[in-house]
Amino acid sequence: MKEVAVTINGTRYKAKKLDDSFANFVLDNLHEAGISFERDNSPEQIFAAYLRLAGKVHNLEQELDDIIKEIES
Repeated sequence: MKEVAVTINGTRYKAKKLDDSFANFVLDNLHEAGISFERDNSPEQIFAAYLRLAGKVHNLEQELDDIIKEIES
């Protein structure tokens, strides 16, 4: 189990006891989005990171829907 922690506007937020695989996924995606784990982040940075990940999820859902439609036809 791992912990993921970020600071936003001077407040430290922690998610404890995350599955290692999921924690690594979150940490990698936040890092790729430019989120720092050692310094303060702005709400705008966190929002941009969320939108980046939401875009990935949206694209994967679209691909999955396309695959399901192809299988069903």
